Amino acid sequence: MIVPLGDAPPEAGGKAYQLGRLLRAGEKVPDGFCLLDDQPEDGVAAWRQLLAGQPVAVRSSASREDGAVESFAGHFCTRLGIRDEPALRAALTAVRASIGSGSVLVQPMLPARVAGVYFTADPTCTEGSAARVEATPGLGEQLVSGHIRPSAWRLEAQTITLLDGSACLSNEEILRLRSAAQRAQAILGGELDLEFAFTEDCEPWILQARPITAQALSSQELCRQQRELLKHRSDPKGTVWSRYSVAETLAHPTPMTWAIVDRMLSLRGAYGKLYRDLGYDPDPALGSQGVADLICGRPYINLSREPRLYFKDFPFAYSMAKLKADPRLAIYPTPEVDLSRAQPGFWTRLPSTFWKMFQVQTRLGQLRRDFAKQLRQRIAPDFLHKVEQKAAQDLGKLSPTQLRERLEDLQKLVVDDFAGDTLKASAFAHMVSRNPVFFRLDPQTDLAHLMRETAGGRLSLEQLVQRMGHRGNGEMELANPRWREDPEKLLAEARGLGPATATPRTADHPDHEWLRLRELGRHWLMIGWAEIRRTLLALDQALQLDGKIFWLTPEELAAPDLDLMARRRRQHRLFQSIPCPAVLFSDDLEAIGRPLPARADAGEQRQGTALSWGMAEGVALVVDHPDQVGDQSGYVLVCPSTDPAYTAAMSRACALVVETGGVLSHGAIVARELGLPALANVPIGLIRTGQRLRVDGQQGVLTWLGEQATSP
Repeated sequence: MIVPLGDAPPEAGGKAYQLGRLLRAGEKVPDGFCLLDDQPEDGVAAWRQLLAGQPVAVRSSASREDGAVESFAGHFCTRLGIRDEPALRAALTAVRASIGSGSVLVQPMLPARVAGVYFTADPTCTEGSAARVEATPGLGEQLVSGHIRPSAWRLEAQTITLLDGSACLSNEEILRLRSAAQRAQAILGGELDLEFAFTEDCEPWILQARPITAQALSSQELCRQQRELLKHRSDPKGTVWSRYSVAETLAHPTPMTWAIVDRMLSLRGAYGKLYRDLGYDPDPALGSQGVADLICGRPYINLSREPRLYFKDFPFAYSMAKLKADPRLAIYPTPEVDLSRAQPGFWTRLPSTFWKMFQVQTRLGQLRRDFAKQLRQRIAPDFLHKVEQKAAQDLGKLSPTQLRERLEDLQKLVVDDFAGDTLKASAFAHMVSRNPVFFRLDPQTDLAHLMRETAGGRLSLEQLVQRMGHRGNGEMELANPRWREDPEKLLAEARGLGPATATPRTADHPDHEWLRLRELGRHWLMIGWAEIRRTLLALDQALQLDGKIFWLTPEELAAPDLDLMARRRRQHRLFQSIPCPAVLFSDDLEAIGRPLPARADAGEQRQGTALSWGMAEGVALVVDHPDQVGDQSGYVLVCPSTDPAYTAAMSRACALVVETGGVLSHGAIVARELGLPALANVPIGLIRTGQRLRVDGQQGVLTWLGEQATSP
């Protein structure tokens, strides 16, 4: 029951049938075959005969997939880069098991230079006739999975507008893509969602063609829903939401990651432990509610709820008027007394509250004397020993029920308990340093030094992985791999590291220990985080979810809903396309979806937050991911935020600009270690790759100097 793709009938499933129609019409589609039965040996024989044993992609083509009402995009199983018979046999079996009726589609793998999606009608708009392109260098799996923010273009009749990111396609290629899409519409009819790839030539390959479904929500509808939700979450006296803290390292979390992080930010989790251990008296009315809200898929700290973590009977609050006058103050703000928010009985309970405040000061003094030693010598070793014991377990022998219990145990250990201790170090670091300072990183977290030792042959890759393998690109997102899973990526980062830079340093001060512990605590926390990810991957395999477990929450693992996962993936992509300000006010919720300021031109200036001293001029390189940097050097690195994966890219830059971050963020600390002028809290949508910039790390000012003819 082998059918060439060009002859695929409707019963072969929506994906194969649509591609077959395009192939028969002469369009550029990777030719392959469909396996219509449950005999993988037939597929292996056809692979040898029809595709001469070349690497292939094995995809589902279910009867209800890629239809006009529901696309079920990402619902079924896919296997890429299959190169040998055992792997092909396993892939055919897995994909067949994931579908009800239809076929398994086998096509040659393409060496994609750029891949993406083309919407003949922009699903983020309800008006007009514009098309939309989203693309990323390399294979398109990260784009489709929602793990990376793509470059995006809006195509009107006469214009092509780059909306976001650096341009990985030329205008000529986009025009050729539009022509191919228009031909596909003439063949298939209706509005289409096309997956495409460019190899070395300039004509696109069509990898998938599906109707834009009737169930897909437009971004306008999503915006309306978000505004209505926030109206209900707003305090009657007004609420401000600010993208700081967790937002610095978790831009667009998957549902699984956010459920676990939100638990950490709640009274039940690390935040509750932190404030109680410091002697505060949080408002129990917060309950299991965290201090953060997810707005259009982005974490925001709710500045009405956050002050309630201090004293339940004292009216700490943030001045909405002050924050409106200068939204930059919403980045690591300081609460003030607002008697208008005092609850009944406030004056009666005031003496008791003052006594609690006095006790907090006493408690803070004790902890500052003793806690650093306790964390290094007792708390962290005990935590690491427990995680090490768990890491030695063979998860393949555990049932789904046992794995779910293990996940809950890990959340208690990592999220509820240890994370609260690491946050104490962060709290003390904020208390001792509100201004940029130079200090020496702990050897355990000095990734730049360890990478240089590896590149120079003084440290083996195995030793580097042993020390740093639990970290990785976008490491707070549990869906992202750790370096241990792909050691060669870590080695490539090490080889790409720039030369060491001599940096001015102040004399080491006892307070610098808290700054070191802040980074070290994050380093230890990520060891537990990696073990949570390992458990989730084992559950994903046990439940046969094909990598989609991150679109569920822990509570949903007992009965996974495939339809729900597919809807969430699609909504996640739409949310990424909706502009949102860094600071949002409850009396201006229309800012959700409002276009961000236009890109700046020569001579304009923008006030940001100074992170690292110095001044530098260079050509902007705007990226969303460290892999987009390549082997360039001397650029001004512009990105949403940084984590350890950006170390090599930062070492070759002349300056750093991040969209979110404070003076104690990871990017700020490493920039000062590298002697790199840096500033934060500038919307990177204002900056284009290729613009010349001046970064003033003393005053926190970014100046646009003009355009450069070519990118750096």
